[in-house]
Amino acid sequence: MTAPLLVLTDFSPDADLALRHATALAALLKAPLLLLYVRRESLLDPEALTGSIRHLNEEQIAAAFAERTAGLSVPVVTESVNDRLPEALAAAVQKYAPALVVLGKPDTQQTPDQLVSTTALNLLRSTNTPLLVIPLPANDPVLPRHLLVALDGEPFSFATPPVGVQELLRELQPRLTVCHVASNAEAESVPAHDILAGSGLLDGLDLPVETHTVLDSDVPAGILRAATDVQADWLVLPARRRSFWGQLFNQSVTAQAVLHSSRPVLLLPTS
Repeated sequence: MTAPLLVLTDFSPDADLALRHATALAALLKAPLLLLYVRRESLLDPEALTGSIRHLNEEQIAAAFAERTAGLSVPVVTESVNDRLPEALAAAVQKYAPALVVLGKPDTQQTPDQLVSTTALNLLRSTNTPLLVIPLPANDPVLPRHLLVALDGEPFSFATPPVGVQELLRELQPRLTVCHVASNAEAESVPAHDILAGSGLLDGLDLPVETHTVLDSDVPAGILRAATDVQADWLVLPARRRSFWGQLFNQSVTAQAVLHSSRPVLLLPTS
């Protein structure tokens, strides 16, 4: 059976939007969904300070699951666990081996970056599974036909082949644009197309690949501008270990792109 797509939910509008996107992808892949709700009851949970945690009883959780899974076009398994989010996700990934984890992100454009949760990058630390972040507000799901792959100019590879992402690319057959943000001096020195080919991501796939260079000293802003320039549907970012080990979320190019992208962002953890 095709590996499932794992959707994290807290029954919020951004999580519901992520579920709709995941359902469209699962239908394309003929894959099931796993809808995971993580119950956090400790008053010492640091994320409780944001006011984002709702303490639901078993009956309320069952009703919320039923409301969201009614009428879905793909098989779905629901699970509720008590744990911190990274640990809960790591356990679910080990148990179900999902092809992709899908996560909704609330609208944080009016919130200072340093106050925004590091959830997405912390989840990458806890597992080696690609993570699709769906921002709110975002459009209702439309299968992406054009992906912008932003590279930093250095080769990358995968500790575990991203088989689920490769299968998704095989079914989508999207156009790919490889982007490198550079200063004028280095603009012509980065073989972005060769770096993507050398990563193994496109092995066995025959997809059209274009290149696009942006001259900008602000790399995250340049990446987002490139996505607008080429009218990409999704942004794809290889997430290097060093880019999300820092303590401050806003120090990472990857983090900045996740924070401010109005498009879905697919994060690919590299070795």
